[in-house]
Amino acid sequence: MPSAVPFTLVTPAQVVFEGEAELVIAVTTEGEEGILPHHAPLLAALKPGILRANVRATQSEQSATTRLELATGQGFVQALPDRVTVLVDEAVRFEDVVVSDARDELEGATQRQNAAGDNREVFAREQAAIDFATAKLRLTGHG
Repeated sequence: MPSAVPFTLVTPAQVVFEGEAELVIAVTTEGEEGILPHHAPLLAALKPGILRANVRATQSEQSATTRLELATGQGFVQALPDRVTVLVDEAVRFEDVVVSDARDELEGATQRQNAAGDNREVFAREQAAIDFATAKLRLTGHG
């Protein structure tokens, strides 16, 4: 059986996942980062995207591996040889995405970004909103 590492995914509101992962793929500001057990220490900023992980929800050796896919907002990932922790401002499962709402979020953020002019702070904030809405649409196959 492939080795796994304790994996925790947390938002300010809740622990979204706690279990073991054989692989975690997160969207960092530098690109996608694949994390396996015994990974070299890593601390990276995350940008909105789709986090994917091959997980085991229990500590049991008999537990089956499933694919966890979530649209996530900005945050951080810490990988150590013996654990992976992801802290994000939002995490949304496929079944919780309302496609029409995500499209409205994308349109609104795009309009606000276009109106931002030279305001880099507003531009960056709206880019994160655009990326998160796009991730939700991609997660559902509509992006």
